Amino acid sequence: MSRADAAIETTARRAPLIGALTGIRALAAFWVFLRHFRTEIVDALGPGPFTQFVIHLSSAGYLGVDLFFILSGFILTYTHLSTMTRRYSWRTAVGFLWLRLARVWPLTAFVLMLFGAYFIFQALTSGDPSFLAQADPGRLLMHLTLLNGWFPSTLDWNGVDWSVSAEWMAYLTFAVGVVVLARFAAVASRRVMITLIVLLMLPVLVVGISMQDDTIFLFANDSYVTAAGVLPIRVLGEFWIGAVLSLLLRRYLGEASDAPRSNRFRSLPLATVSAVAAVAVLLVVAYNDPLHNMRAGQQEFHQGIDMIAPSESIIVLPFLVLLIASLAICPRDPLSRLLSTRPFLLAGRASFAFYLVHPLVIGAGLLAAAKLHAESGPALVAVGVATAAAAWLCAWVLWRFIEEPSRKLLRRMLPPSVIV
Repeated sequence: MSRADAAIETTARRAPLIGALTGIRALAAFWVFLRHFRTEIVDALGPGPFTQFVIHLSSAGYLGVDLFFILSGFILTYTHLSTMTRRYSWRTAVGFLWLRLARVWPLTAFVLMLFGAYFIFQALTSGDPSFLAQADPGRLLMHLTLLNGWFPSTLDWNGVDWSVSAEWMAYLTFAVGVVVLARFAAVASRRVMITLIVLLMLPVLVVGISMQDDTIFLFANDSYVTAAGVLPIRVLGEFWIGAVLSLLLRRYLGEASDAPRSNRFRSLPLATVSAVAAVAVLLVVAYNDPLHNMRAGQQEFHQGIDMIAPSESIIVLPFLVLLIASLAICPRDPLSRLLSTRPFLLAGRASFAFYLVHPLVIGAGLLAAAKLHAESGPALVAVGVATAAAAWLCAWVLWRFIEEPSRKLLRRMLPPSVIV
């Protein structure tokens, strides 16, 4: 084994894997998929109370991205805090950012090329050159530099990678803020940490509730242009909530989890209770929207089914934080055990690829449904199941042959002396 490989292996072993936090990524990504497929769910199932129930849960799938933001702050703090601050320097910060680029950029760029190929395919098969207008080179450059989410704009190219751009913003703050975070961890009490988590939640909750319904906490109230300032509040707030939460729970993680004090929590079904509570709150808000605020010209119903996610559904955020915390410290919980199984671990590892590629696969599924005249009923159910399966298959292929090889290659380029 080379010196570089040895350094990689040493770094990889520094923090025990929390399996449930890998598995929950699969659920979060699929929740986003269901949101983007909810119109077809209505067409497949037909109108009725059960369909409305499913759509209320699916339309809140934008919260899957919020789960990712909190998880990101939690895992990066859990993984990197000690190693980065042991001998912190500018090389450490640059090394951290290089590793984060190695994780997200190659696959993001590759999927953007797939979108470009899709635009060209649509133009050739339809004879409509307007599809080529979607392949704007200036906007492609913004996506490739991960700056597309930093400035107000419409969603273009791969519309879901705004969250990758937003996370890159969070990574930049972590590369510098990790020093302050380590100092805070050394002097702050648990009460202070809990207070800080609550304070970080407040701007997210206030801004989220103020947005119009079904804006997925993203667009300005008067347009479909991303709102200036909303993404920093959302992503930075949730990312640093995850970071402080990791500090709060550090005595229950890793080797410290063998302590008698932590064993009291490890045997409780806190994760299952948190998940059930989160679903219950979402349904109560959906069925009793306290401040129904519709965007002008926006269609609310499809076949009599309310398709709008109330902006007040963001109040479930504290329960998402509790869910992540309990998954981390309660491995005996039924939900934690389920999410730690091999299928969920594999799906969790491929979740980033699934998230990036699922809009393309959904588009392909809808084209197939139109060709097969399977636009409602059981036929559309079959197409929907096939589309979800195809999305996971494509995600596994991208993870196995693009994401992981690229990450390992770029990681080997980091000098062995830089331990992050």
